[in-house]
Amino acid sequence: MDKKLINQGALTLRSHRAANSQIAVFIIIGLFFGVFVIGADSFIISPLLPTITHEFKASVAETSASVTIYAFCYALGAPFFGPLGDRVNKRLLLMTGILIFLTGTLLCALANKLALFYMYRALAGIGASIFLPNVWAFIGDFFSGKQLNQAVGIVMSALSLSIAIGVPLGTTLSQLSDWHMAFWGSALLTLVCILVLFFTIPKNLSVIQHPKNIGYFNSFSTVLSTPNAVPALLITLFWMFGFYSVYTFLGTFIVDTFKFNTATTGYIFIAYGLSNFCASFLGGKVMNYLGKKRSVLTNGGVSLLVMLVIAFWGNNLGILLLALILLALTQGFGVTALQAYIVNVVPSNRATVMSINSSFLYLGLTLGSLLGGLLLKFTGFKSITILAAFGFLLALLITLKLSQQPNRKP
Repeated sequence: MDKKLINQGALTLRSHRAANSQIAVFIIIGLFFGVFVIGADSFIISPLLPTITHEFKASVAETSASVTIYAFCYALGAPFFGPLGDRVNKRLLLMTGILIFLTGTLLCALANKLALFYMYRALAGIGASIFLPNVWAFIGDFFSGKQLNQAVGIVMSALSLSIAIGVPLGTTLSQLSDWHMAFWGSALLTLVCILVLFFTIPKNLSVIQHPKNIGYFNSFSTVLSTPNAVPALLITLFWMFGFYSVYTFLGTFIVDTFKFNTATTGYIFIAYGLSNFCASFLGGKVMNYLGKKRSVLTNGGVSLLVMLVIAFWGNNLGILLLALILLALTQGFGVTALQAYIVNVVPSNRATVMSINSSFLYLGLTLGSLLGGLLLKFTGFKSITILAAFGFLLALLITLKLSQQPNRKP
């Protein structure tokens, strides 16, 4: 009976998808814009840390706690709201999440005390925790096969574009006035995003119907008992721990090492963002050629090597820029493949599994920024990159284990 209901829901989704294929492009545009806005707001903290630190008369470790708090609230909120996406219309959840995010961002623009800034970043993190997991779950419901790979790649590239365009734009605005302007700009873009989503996301999209006797917390047990689900989620945790432990403090490292101002530091992020955008946008084609797990394994290995290069030769600007471009490419290809793999691990509970995946992503960010802040204070940036390499190594070992399993699609 349970499987029958789920299969009927899946058939309804496929029928809806076929009847509405002409609006698929507009749906991707709407989701792309939403991910772009949240990505810009999330990543903008890194190049602004020195400026925020100066205004609040705090240490880098103290101001970087805003990254930790945002990520921690996301990590807690995503699994709490996740199962709702398997039972409630995803359009409602997408709109609710982006509105809460807008509120938090507006308040950040008004913050004049570090404690208030912490609180408002927490609110923005909760909004993002509702929005982003349902983006990936919605894509998994609406697209399939190679179209799914390409849709994930295109929407994932919005995160990269947010670095290439959103972050430098924010740092430029902050240079013209102060760092508050970056959040005013983010809030304005979020308002535009809300309008785009309102007119593009279908109002009557069917969802997979779960039997009424299956409780809220059964969604978690289904995910946790599914083969390969937990190992795949752990890949996300260790991968993001490695990446964000370095990325969070990259702006500070560049300012301290090369004595650049905020705007110039932001332009270095352009090189990273554009490279990552191209890789993510084309990630679907790479997945179709290599396979998802093989793509994760290859790009994770290169990312590990890049971290070691930055650790020992990052004081050379030319080497650092080349290393960041290579890291951007491997992150674009690798993370896109990982997202596409996880979204199909538990098809009947996509919103739940993607919420846990997002929670693990931000848990990795939380741990990475927390430990990175401590290492930066006591030992320096080099030790952070070595810690990041260890995170990528753990992710690689799990991926290798999954890839060696027989009768599994790579």
